[in-house]
Amino acid sequence: MDATENLQNKKMQGKIISKIKGKLSKKIIILVSLVLAVVIVLGTVFAVSLGNDKPSEPEIITTANLKKIIEVSELSTYECIYNGIVTVFNTKKPEKIDYHVSYEAKVKAGINFEDVIIDVDNEKKTISVDIPQVTIHSVSVDFKSMDFIFENKKAETSSVSADAYKLCEEDVRNETNTNDAIYNLAEENAKNIITALLQPFVNQLDAEYTVTIV
Repeated sequence: MDATENLQNKKMQGKIISKIKGKLSKKIIILVSLVLAVVIVLGTVFAVSLGNDKPSEPEIITTANLKKIIEVSELSTYECIYNGIVTVFNTKKPEKIDYHVSYEAKVKAGINFEDVIIDVDNEKKTISVDIPQVTIHSVSVDFKSMDFIFENKKAETSSVSADAYKLCEEDVRNETNTNDAIYNLAEENAKNIITALLQPFVNQLDAEYTVTIV
């Protein structure tokens, strides 16, 4: 490959990366907003239902009834669109590049609400909620979003799309597993959801209780 072709390839890759960065920033903002909106709705609906359905007998705050409340939640607390680029090298000549492929993938992360630990101290009127570690629940590459730049025309075969799809899946898993922002946002959203679910119930029975989520 001469210098002119190399320069053209670099320009094409630069355009793809710029386009991807623009997509990523916009879509993450939209999706985070949607998650937060869901949290607000959950809290509001739950508060209204408590107000319309007051218990006929006095209830006390226990770990069991608090666990029942949060078990109605979804496992995933954060969803984002991830954009990436995979460079595929020739198997026979590892120093040579066959093609580049850009892709878009949906990533879901969150906690398992069944593993949430709740400790109620009725004397001190405190509720401590310990949430488990965030994990990546699913990764889904959008097949239609895949865009190729071939440096080796021989690599443009009938099976290249299927092969590239597997490589894109592997790439997004590797990237998201070390992306602190995804884990932090999923954890923060999990705390917001639990607060929105528990706080109205606690306030209804005894507003003196404090809820701490760690």
